Amino acid sequence: MGRSELIQAVLDVLRKNSGKMMESSLIKTLQSRYRDVTLMEVRKALLVMELNGIVRVHSLDDERKLISVVGVK
Repeated sequence: MGRSELIQAVLDVLRKNSGKMMESSLIKTLQSRYRDVTLMEVRKALLVMELNGIVRVHSLDDERKLISVVGVK
């Protein structure tokens, strides 16, 4: 799966969950749909999305992160 396909998949999952989701739940959902998706690939895609102003990653503590959609370019 390419990065642009993964970004679109992340957006689809987030939109189906009211635009917000815990990172762990997002990764589990993506891995259930696309078996070959790794944690590192998802985090890289989230970083690209955050840098482009599409999502915001809120660190709740050392392990928990909340992902929310802020805009789509």
